[in-house]
Amino acid sequence: MTESLLIKPFRTPARGVAQIPGSKSITNRALILAALAEGETLLTGALFSRDTKILIQSLRTLGFKILDDEVAGTIRVQGMAGNIPAKEGSLHVGNAGTAARFLTAFLALSHQGKYAMDGDVAMRARPMSGLLNSLASSQTFAYTAEGKPAQAFPFILQTSGQLKDLTVDASASSQLLSALLMVLPLRAGASVKMSGETVSEPFVVMTEKMCAQFGRPLSRDTQGRWFCPNPGAYLSPKIYPIEPDATAASYFIALPAVTGKDACVRLQGYQPQGLQGDTAFAEVAKQYGADIRFEGDSAIVHSWSDLRGGDFDFNQFSDTFLTLATLAPLANKPTVIRQIAHTRKQETDRLLAMATELNRLGVKVEPSPEALQADTSLSSLTIYPSREALLKTAKKGPTSIHTYEDHRMAMSFGILGSYDLLGDGTPWIKIEDPSCTGKTFPRFFEALEALRSRFVTIAIDGGAASGKSSTARAVAQHLGLMHVDTGAHYRTLTVGLLKANALPTNIASVEKALAQFKLGSALRGFSSHCLLNGKIASEAEIRSPEVNAMVSAFAALPVVRNYILNYQRSQVELAQASGFAGLIMEGRDIGSVVLPQATLRIFLEADAEARRLRRSSEGQSDSIVQRDLLDSTRTAAPLICPQGAVRIDNTKLSLAEVVQEIEGLIAPALHVS
Repeated sequence: MTESLLIKPFRTPARGVAQIPGSKSITNRALILAALAEGETLLTGALFSRDTKILIQSLRTLGFKILDDEVAGTIRVQGMAGNIPAKEGSLHVGNAGTAARFLTAFLALSHQGKYAMDGDVAMRARPMSGLLNSLASSQTFAYTAEGKPAQAFPFILQTSGQLKDLTVDASASSQLLSALLMVLPLRAGASVKMSGETVSEPFVVMTEKMCAQFGRPLSRDTQGRWFCPNPGAYLSPKIYPIEPDATAASYFIALPAVTGKDACVRLQGYQPQGLQGDTAFAEVAKQYGADIRFEGDSAIVHSWSDLRGGDFDFNQFSDTFLTLATLAPLANKPTVIRQIAHTRKQETDRLLAMATELNRLGVKVEPSPEALQADTSLSSLTIYPSREALLKTAKKGPTSIHTYEDHRMAMSFGILGSYDLLGDGTPWIKIEDPSCTGKTFPRFFEALEALRSRFVTIAIDGGAASGKSSTARAVAQHLGLMHVDTGAHYRTLTVGLLKANALPTNIASVEKALAQFKLGSALRGFSSHCLLNGKIASEAEIRSPEVNAMVSAFAALPVVRNYILNYQRSQVELAQASGFAGLIMEGRDIGSVVLPQATLRIFLEADAEARRLRRSSEGQSDSIVQRDLLDSTRTAAPLICPQGAVRIDNTKLSLAEVVQEIEGLIAPALHVS
């Protein structure tokens, strides 16, 4: 029996940091380029999914050394400068279109190679002829088991190692062109030209940009031919960061549209000007009613003001059309989605699949599924909204959505099912084969559940070198909280006070200096940094011997602590407005003074010798005993374990053990059942 998953509607606004994996398109391109480079390349933030694992295993089968760490999100590739170690092999690409096309062109570089290649039943129906016909002009041929010329999987690839003046028909998939562009620099004098046009041109642009990032920029002549002015093996960038997947981000841009007022989702690392064309979905979403603002390297999505239907061309970012299509039944007028004929030859016939499943929910679509089955040339879809029709169907019980082994069908309808249609939390959509999301986003439904959260405030107190900062940072990143280091606040003020020649023994000099200060905040990753008169003090400045010697004396002054108190409390509002699931603040008076009503208060402690060794390993020379004495005896907010706080002695605990214990304490408060 096929596995299924009931989607539980959100009864509270979605909130938190979306756990978006790395881009499949970038990860797979980076794997190919790194294998063709000279030397080792470390890919960070990489996607580990069915498709990327297929490509990794295929490269290993071909003799490449690859070390991967799924927990850390890293892949270490030893490039062979264009050489392919194995001259024979058998590769199975599943239904991974990128792996299928990229490997076929990649193997064409092998001198006198012979490779048996196959894929799933769905892959056997996907376009390959444009690429195979192009390679044949350079004496790389694909044959069936019967020895006849092959146009699709399965086939036996007989390679020559040559690349000449290639012409490719990439009208069915831009991957056919991208596959050739990536191998182009490895053969001097080779060129590639398209016959006609291609779809999803932004993916071709992505390929060009990545070739340049690996040291071999491509050019295009007046006849439209691509060539490499400086051919040769790719040059490893040593470390190559993978952008979060823009297509996966579309689901979390859409989620606040269906989860009610006050939703706020943060897309950490989202780069609208990055490599991925699918970031264009954000602009369509804005036209549709989304409230999106960009902040540094992230996007923050609030509840949508409305769902406004309209007419949209998805040719250049078609992977995201399903996301909009599943919002369309809730819109205020019909939605027309155009220029998506090529999606009929992807993991499934997406146009027909979407029309069929929306029909099953009671939604009227044109063309109808019957028309789409009869006419394969149709390339647009009009969706007529009707909450009444949805309600009528939902009252009969949950509708099972067939996903056709297509990850994007499962994820898109997962978002629609998050809408509380019946008003009482009753599930009305059931996703068949939810594990198909493993193709690009194995933990999608877990990531969706993680946004079903309450805003929490966590206070972590403790003496010098008790592990507050490292612990708080790790918890923040794991749980999607904003991290605030109040110790850095006092160090930043100390930098300013020393520059102003203020002395802790001269209160008037301190008050005069503070009157000239203006505090602000800047988000970098998960951490909020203190701005003093518009600038962030460097780590070297706030950790200098001079600051180490004076920070406790300045921090002990009531005038200093009163000056910064409201600023520190304002970080809660900043975290809420910035889409975090909560705030974790660390210091020496957080649970007792700054956030006495925190959801959870924790006091970290360790013996003095363990803390001295920690400081020494960091290259710091704080006097732990002296700092403890100053912190615990000051008249303003002395260091104490707040009443009701959970005490954790981490003298003999690893960071991972402390983080795990704290996350276990936070989880019941954070997640909505």
